[in-house]
Amino acid sequence: MKSGVDTVINDLRIELNHLLDRKIQDEEIRSLYDTYLQLSGVSEAELDQFEKLYEVRLPSDFRAFYRHTDGSGYGLHMLYPGDVEQGSCQPFYLMSLDEIVETKQYFCDVDEKLEEHYGDEEIRQLDPEIKPYLFHKSWIPFATMAGGSLYLMFDFDPAEAGTYGQIIMYVHDPDFVYYVTSSFTELLRMSNRNLNLMDEIEY
Repeated sequence: MKSGVDTVINDLRIELNHLLDRKIQDEEIRSLYDTYLQLSGVSEAELDQFEKLYEVRLPSDFRAFYRHTDGSGYGLHMLYPGDVEQGSCQPFYLMSLDEIVETKQYFCDVDEKLEEHYGDEEIRQLDPEIKPYLFHKSWIPFATMAGGSLYLMFDFDPAEAGTYGQIIMYVHDPDFVYYVTSSFTELLRMSNRNLNLMDEIEY
């Protein structure tokens, strides 16, 4: 029997797939989408092993999504957090579990405080949900823009105002981190709202 989380994530995933199908006009992107539809999920054992590797507790909604589909395949931008009406919407593709492990070997593999890079004025711009790091071992990147200049990450060591497993974004040049939303579920909802407002997906 499916849990409430499984049902919500399944509904959001189906909605996402319908939106992608409607909004994709380019043949090359359509090919990436068709490949994505053939992807299988990961097992509970693989998710458990991932948790042990990084000593974290993966959110149940993320686990539910990845049990069905292991990411989106390289280059298929399927997540659009932000606000498309304000022109602040960025595209991301979901990494596979193996890609996450590979990326973690060189990105956020060490702790670097913001104070090592910025002064007090810049640090005051940090969202209150996030501890003052630029890179943090307790952040796990799971989505990126093709090319790697942007990352969506789980934050497993939030500030007091934050939530364990919240979603934050790393932006390159200038390097900084920003709060996105409280959960993977809310990320999907935000993304689907933005996709629905877009005329088509363009790269």
